[in-house]
Amino acid sequence: MKKGKLYIVGTPIGHPDDISLRAIEVLKSVDYIACEERKVAMRLLSQHQIEKELVEVNEHTEKEETEQIVLDLAMGQNIALISDCGMPVFADPGTHLLTEAIDTGIPVTAVPGPTSLTTALALSGFDSHRFYFYGFLSPKKEERRAELSQLRHFRDPVVFLDAPYRLLQVLEDLAAAFGNGRHAAVASDLTLKHEDVRRGRLDTLVKHYQADRRKREFVIIVGPGSKKR
Repeated sequence: MKKGKLYIVGTPIGHPDDISLRAIEVLKSVDYIACEERKVAMRLLSQHQIEKELVEVNEHTEKEETEQIVLDLAMGQNIALISDCGMPVFADPGTHLLTEAIDTGIPVTAVPGPTSLTTALALSGFDSHRFYFYGFLSPKKEERRAELSQLRHFRDPVVFLDAPYRLLQVLEDLAAAFGNGRHAAVASDLTLKHEDVRRGRLDTLVKHYQADRRKREFVIIVGPGSKKR
């Protein structure tokens, strides 16, 4: 029996129109869709007049759902994996499903889409020929500051993600670890009407977000450190 294919499908990071024609075609053609959160996926599918069975694959369900999904793929079904926004697996659930599919010999392909990482880098103003993607820091303050102390001498931009409610905390810890004068960019609510990209010294950014504590999706890019040894 011919095996099915697993499609890793990129979806919009904010603006609903930022989805490719190919992504829409694939989502319409597969047997069902593995999504991060059903409610978010239903909203996306509704916007594009797509009706498909959904199976939630997130940090709570991925391991238990993977066995059945891989079995369905082995039996010839085509399945798409999407996250709430951006490219699945990248700082999102899906890695366990992907590796199990690959180990089982299931064909896997990606349907590229927007990512907050490259979008924020393009808007940051920093030279992004080389950069270091760190991703999510520890939620615990002491561990977070210890992680940051290891990164302060990087000579290329360093990219961080975190939960919407932790923006100010992360900026304060960055200022403590990297120094108030280090330059950074905070890109929030990318592609939406209220998109905001703020660039400047870390101490200036801290003051701004102390006054504006609205929760928002964000990416922080800290500029390179001194090239002096």
